[in-house]
Amino acid sequence: MVLEACVGNLNDALSAQQKGAHQIELCDRLDLDGNSPSLKLIKDVTTSLDIPVKVIVNPKPFDYTYSNGELADIKDYIQSISQFNIAGIVFGPVDTKGMPDLNAIDSISKCTDLPLTFHKAIDASPNIIKSVQMLINQDIVKFILTSGGAKTAELGVKMLKEMNDVIKIKNSAIQLIGAGRVTDKVLHSLHETLSLNYYHGKLIVGNL
Repeated sequence: MVLEACVGNLNDALSAQQKGAHQIELCDRLDLDGNSPSLKLIKDVTTSLDIPVKVIVNPKPFDYTYSNGELADIKDYIQSISQFNIAGIVFGPVDTKGMPDLNAIDSISKCTDLPLTFHKAIDASPNIIKSVQMLINQDIVKFILTSGGAKTAELGVKMLKEMNDVIKIKNSAIQLIGAGRVTDKVLHSLHETLSLNYYHGKLIVGNL
């Protein structure tokens, strides 16, 4: 079981590592669901930690539909952070209907060899299972960060199971990352129900 701690500064990243996190998702403005972090923060964290660091790529809060100009800026950002020791990119573009934007995913994948995680934008999809099937068929995204469309992973257990079943039936290599207020207090019971390989949360290893 891999525990991914979502952090927004160096001190929390160091604390998460010390408390047993296996990897980090680095964001800016966690109060806005996570924006792209600054180059300085990425450098400070990647040079200070021994565990893998994934970086969220989202230049604007609560909006995951990107124009061509915004995608060009995102590509520039990814190229600028490639100088650092990053383990993956967390990116979740959607079209105007709220479904995964496969063209944007394809475009971004061509500018980096880093594994892509499709983030919790999938939870707002009008058809989560179809969204998962689209990502499986495209075969670019390696991880899907999700609470099963609910406010918390505990409330989204049924959908999380359905999503994982689709992945298994299709024999896909995509891995779900259970997210949504996953704390050290609920982790054990959640894992007993879902048996996922990855879990994510701000407090997944306790208070930082």
